[in-house]
Amino acid sequence: MPRQPVKRLWIRAVMMRGERRMAKRWGELPSSAGTFEVALAEPADAEMVRTLLTEAAEWMRANGIAQWSPEQFTEELIASYFAEREIFMLLMENEPTGLFTLQKSDPDYWGPLNDEGFAYLHRLTVRPNFRGLSLGKEMIYWAAKHSRETGRKGLRFDCWDQNRKLNPYYRELGMEEKGIGTLNGRQYILYEMNRELFQSL
Repeated sequence: MPRQPVKRLWIRAVMMRGERRMAKRWGELPSSAGTFEVALAEPADAEMVRTLLTEAAEWMRANGIAQWSPEQFTEELIASYFAEREIFMLLMENEPTGLFTLQKSDPDYWGPLNDEGFAYLHRLTVRPNFRGLSLGKEMIYWAAKHSRETGRKGLRFDCWDQNRKLNPYYRELGMEEKGIGTLNGRQYILYEMNRELFQSL
């Protein structure tokens, strides 16, 4: 079945879990599997956001990665995300395939290094059926470009220091270590995208 043409920065009705809603499209994300759309999630999408995060946490648990747990993604936590940050969903022909969040401040992880001039990325997630397409990298780069275009001076995020798969991956993508944050008894490596890379996207 041929794909419908994709347009930038538009609004269209979307069918999601049988519920009709309006999703604001923020742009496109090209990949080897085709063109994905990036949409700003709304509170009506809360259950889908929770589903994607829970799926990711279950995959981590099954693969021996103790970074997220399915139980942590309660309805209350997801509601707080909508109140405190922007949630961007990645769509392929209206099917949610991944997500990430952006916020303007992150004192919980960054402590005295927190700077409200930066964008802070969290909850980077790709659904299992879409892994292996470099979508994590492309979402990070899209988030950086969006952050630059909206006046942020850089992109930051963190990763649990015991995640031996993601930390080397982030360094390969051009992320620079800025320190160590501590939250709930765990240590997190604090990353900032290389400034030249950020400006070039």
